[in-house]
Amino acid sequence: MAHIELPPDAGIGPDLSDAGSVFKNRNFVYLWSAQTLSQLASNMVLAALIATVVTTTGSLTANAVLILTFLVPAVLFSTLGGVFVERGDAKLIMLVTNVVRAVGVILFIFVAPTTSTAIVPLVYLINFLVATATAVFAPAELTAIPRIVERRHLMAANSIFIITINATFAIGFGFLGPLILNVLGSTGVYILVALMFALSAAAIVPLPSVKPDHAAPAVRAAAGRAVRELAGQLAEGMSFIRANRRIAWSLTYLGVAASLIGVLGAIGPGFATDILRLRAEDFFFIMGPAGIGAVVGILFLNSYGKGLPKRLTIDIGLIAMGITLIALALVRPITSLFGPAFSPIENAIPSIAPFVSLIAVVVVIAVFAGLEYAFVAIPSQTALQEELPSEVRGRIFGILNTLLSVASFLPVIAAPAAADVINIAFPGAGIPVVMAFLGFATFWAGIASWRRNSRAGLHQHDQGPSAPADAVDDTAAPGVPSRADPAQPSHRRRRRRPPAADGD
Repeated sequence: MAHIELPPDAGIGPDLSDAGSVFKNRNFVYLWSAQTLSQLASNMVLAALIATVVTTTGSLTANAVLILTFLVPAVLFSTLGGVFVERGDAKLIMLVTNVVRAVGVILFIFVAPTTSTAIVPLVYLINFLVATATAVFAPAELTAIPRIVERRHLMAANSIFIITINATFAIGFGFLGPLILNVLGSTGVYILVALMFALSAAAIVPLPSVKPDHAAPAVRAAAGRAVRELAGQLAEGMSFIRANRRIAWSLTYLGVAASLIGVLGAIGPGFATDILRLRAEDFFFIMGPAGIGAVVGILFLNSYGKGLPKRLTIDIGLIAMGITLIALALVRPITSLFGPAFSPIENAIPSIAPFVSLIAVVVVIAVFAGLEYAFVAIPSQTALQEELPSEVRGRIFGILNTLLSVASFLPVIAAPAAADVINIAFPGAGIPVVMAFLGFATFWAGIASWRRNSRAGLHQHDQGPSAPADAVDDTAAPGVPSRADPAQPSHRRRRRRPPAADGD
């Protein structure tokens, strides 16, 4: 298929009950290894480039542009990448795109040899090309899964891929990338990442060919059809969202989580320099603990969260994330205010000094931020998959992800730009003000969501694949007029009315 979609049995949430059987499939292990290596490599090099651009330019807005060169190709070229998958061998496409990415990363050695001597426009260009190769790799990878995994194991296989995507972002972007940047420098990161892409290509070699199972149209016709499909599916996705309010709310939660993590990545280096008084590459102290917290949250939810009402978990995560962002905004003034009170204790017991320092406080807060991200993102993604009808799940889920990416562009650009503008008038105040604003906005959104979901009964009933009829959410979704859904207006009211035999 030309669509970039999850296989028909992609599952409704992380389910690893059959993971042991999946990992007995050698071809799946090769494909999963290629995915893990390439995802880690992509996130590691992004972390290094973020520190490089901020150090070279001193601008958070320039950093936001870099992040967009990473995100935009996924929106523009993912559907067009399906054209190549439809006409060629998915194995060969994955192999070539990994080699292209390895070569592209090597080029960074020449245009950004250190974090302070980068030719930023060339960094943008190369990163855009590398991200474009990633956008082509993704549909080829999804096409290969149902070809090498038995149908009865697709649920577990796709669950493993979902968890891997989240974990590699947290580990690669939040932990390994900044850590290796500090230890080996930017050139060391580029060499290691290029090697990882090469190893990912090597893991593809033993796979069987994944050729198209139907005749492909002419190249020009296929490319034109892909563009029309993208436009048509965007319109279809918007119509589907407006007609299905619970889908809209799940997508909104995912959008909030994705936007906040993108904003933290964009302003993280500035936080390291302005608040922690460290180097831009030391944003490891923020993103690293946050990444660890996200992985812990993912593992916790996968093991113990299946019985929790998803909307309750999301609301708790949103409210807590708002408090955490406010705490990050206030951390420096608070530690400056109460720091003298700890001085006598630190003098008496020097060994506790590292645990009450500014960095230590930020590390603890960042761990909670990662946990809260998982508590919002994972139940939202699971709810979205559950709420999508099975006959359109793959097609609509793919286009909803595109819409989600587009929606997250604005805050990723606006937050760093606002911080830069505020810093012009009030030096050093930009990041605390922006983080405080985001914190209060997220906290308010969490309280509003809590009240809405509590009134709808979703804190008690949203535990299974679908909520009971009396728990249907009648609140208008974002951007939808507050009127009854014409597709299902009357039966809800009748089902809530007691039968006549009871004296109604």
